[in-house]
Amino acid sequence: MNNMIWLVRREVWENRSLWVAPLVIASVILITAAFGGIHIADGGRFSMGWKSDSGIEIEESARQNIRNSMATAPLEKKQMVYAITLSSFTAVLLFSMIIVLFFYLLDCLLAERKDRSILFWKSLPVSDAEVVLSKLLTAAVVTPLFVLVVSSVLQILFALVWSVRFSDSFLGEALMAWDGPTWLKLQASFLLVIVTATLWYLPLIAYLLVVSAWARRNAFLWAVLPPVAILTIELLILGSNRFGEYLAHRFIGVFVLLEKKIGSVHGSGMSSMRDVLEAVSAVFTSPETWLGVLAAAAMIFGAIRIRRYRDDS
Repeated sequence: MNNMIWLVRREVWENRSLWVAPLVIASVILITAAFGGIHIADGGRFSMGWKSDSGIEIEESARQNIRNSMATAPLEKKQMVYAITLSSFTAVLLFSMIIVLFFYLLDCLLAERKDRSILFWKSLPVSDAEVVLSKLLTAAVVTPLFVLVVSSVLQILFALVWSVRFSDSFLGEALMAWDGPTWLKLQASFLLVIVTATLWYLPLIAYLLVVSAWARRNAFLWAVLPPVAILTIELLILGSNRFGEYLAHRFIGVFVLLEKKIGSVHGSGMSSMRDVLEAVSAVFTSPETWLGVLAAAAMIFGAIRIRRYRDDS
């Protein structure tokens, strides 16, 4: 257990992009919310962008109409707008995380052979299984959880910024700065979705680990070229695209399963936690999910064996 903790710490130390990238993106979002984007001056002068001297004049009657419409809007609609706004922050951070993890997984086992640090680690009482599993744990558990924590803190800080900047304006009435129950439900929902998506995408994570353990160089090409070659050969020889359809389903299938049970917004308001749990259970009870887990286990075992016997000297 101690070995695994130190190995995960090693991954965090040596691959700073895993935690620096989310912090940088969150800082950019927060700075933009605090100093740019929207300006409201006296007399209802409204502008988008960094310059506040040129904008759209909003008459008092128009502002009063907006206030009246928001005052009479049901709470569910305000909560829906609030949830969509916060979800967009999390979506941006998760998208950046996917890009960072893609390159991390391709390089994590290749880099230690390129700089010969693998010789040092093999001299320690640390097994190949522990090393590979630490990299898997870093990519599939530690990094997503860290991104969710950063997202949660960003949402709280955004609420403070929004309340300070627009508390007395019509924008402050249009978008509520804080709603505790909705915020808590969003955190729980995103945690469940992240766990579910990680389980679904485990075969892709394991595939990238295998490529990183096997490739001598140009891991990106070795990861991309085999699927492209199979797609091309099938299309030219068989005139079909079943492999492409399978890949597309593996990439978006988890969202298809979730969407069957739950949409992003119901006609009566936001989705309840019961809806989210039912959607997640649809993925956990799908045979495709567990067949993917079995395939991932086989590929992870292969990555461990390849690391044990791979010699680039």
